[in-house]
Amino acid sequence: MSNAIMIQGVTADELEKSIRQIVREELAGFQPTEPELRFYTRDEVCKLLKISLPTLGEYVKMGVIKGSRIGTRILFNELDIRNAAREIPTMKYRRR
Repeated sequence: MSNAIMIQGVTADELEKSIRQIVREELAGFQPTEPELRFYTRDEVCKLLKISLPTLGEYVKMGVIKGSRIGTRILFNELDIRNAAREIPTMKYRRR
């Protein structure tokens, strides 16, 4: 036996409308979950990017990495760190 479905008595427009309605109902029930925002301290960012604190300070001054001051602490958003990791210039040659 084949797995064929036969539809009789339904026009193409009616079938299209019913399929659209079903898809709308399913999409209305879909709630995308937002990723949980994680914030890192300066020391954690330095360990993640394998850079020193003065280098992190230079990147903040240049605007490569954005830090948020919360009280007396400076915290860095995980998304900002990921974006900055792509923008940080890499050295092609070793320093002398």
